[in-house]
Amino acid sequence: MALKQQKGQTMVEYMLLLAVVVSIMLTFYKSKLFQKYFGNKGSIGQTIKKRSEFSYRHGFMGVEDPQPKDSREGRTHPTYVDPAGGSRFFGPKTKYPAQ
Repeated sequence: MALKQQKGQTMVEYMLLLAVVVSIMLTFYKSKLFQKYFGNKGSIGQTIKKRSEFSYRHGFMGVEDPQPKDSREGRTHPTYVDPAGGSRFFGPKTKYPAQ
């Protein structure tokens, strides 16, 4: 008889525990210390943002983009030009024959 009366107690305890954990995490997330490092203007957040943008645009890891984002110049684009002076892409040595 006693078990039927306490059947939902475990679920209530887990819900209360979840509420406590979520409130602690929200308190930490909204703190100035967390925002200083991981927020929109945080130092670590900005570094991650710059690296993600660079690697998405160029296809390799980096942080500083030497060209403005609206530049369409391909001959100097870091993705196209190899630091050794060549190109990362390949093409035919001679023109294709006319058909």
